[in-house]
Amino acid sequence: MICTAMGYNMADMNPLVSYLLPMIAPFGYILWAKGKGTVSVPLEASDFGKIPAVAAYLLMSVAMVAIGYISEPLSSWLPMPEAIKLVFEKILSNSVWAFLATVVAAPVIEEFLLRGIMERGMLYHSTPKKAILWSAFFFAVIHLNPWQAIGAFIAGSFLGWVYWRTHSLLACIFIHAVNNGMAYLLQLMYPNMPADSTYKDLMELYSPYLYYIVFVIFVVSLALILLFLNKKLPVKSFKPTRNI
Repeated sequence: MICTAMGYNMADMNPLVSYLLPMIAPFGYILWAKGKGTVSVPLEASDFGKIPAVAAYLLMSVAMVAIGYISEPLSSWLPMPEAIKLVFEKILSNSVWAFLATVVAAPVIEEFLLRGIMERGMLYHSTPKKAILWSAFFFAVIHLNPWQAIGAFIAGSFLGWVYWRTHSLLACIFIHAVNNGMAYLLQLMYPNMPADSTYKDLMELYSPYLYYIVFVIFVVSLALILLFLNKKLPVKSFKPTRNI
């Protein structure tokens, strides 16, 4: 997060506006490049194999939440500066604008850019592994702070894998929205907890052992879901049906 821009405190700005402003430049470039014929906007058929779409969305959402819970210790060791805390408190504040920014705008825009444009383009010219990892890397970079980078990279890798296997940008948007929605919901439920609170802090409100019990449940659930999806989802090359 960038706390100041052009003399204004980003934490004091409307959360939706402060999120959308930096996106003007990349979308302007996309429109310009599309007019030149150098960028195509994806519109490809999703494919979940023999898994019903509803079941696939549910399993992927559970996996995404599990990844966020399990990976949190890797990113929570670094203290969050007070300026960053203030930004997060404003972004996750109880308002319709915060909801629109975190649960609607961010999943749609970020997945469109990173999976729909970047990863999709790399899948035509590189290996799936490189396409997934590079899109995950830039997913971590665009968060603009090291306190989210590790978790964002891990989550971005999963989102990239989902896009590669399903060709579904909508699925990526949905599970990204679920992930962000969890953070927003927890902020509504526990408004007095600091912005840098962890799942461990939350679970210890109820029991000193609950965090570890949930951790084990999520590890087992994530392993089973990934094994199932890896076995059932098809592996298809990217051959676009049409562009817009």
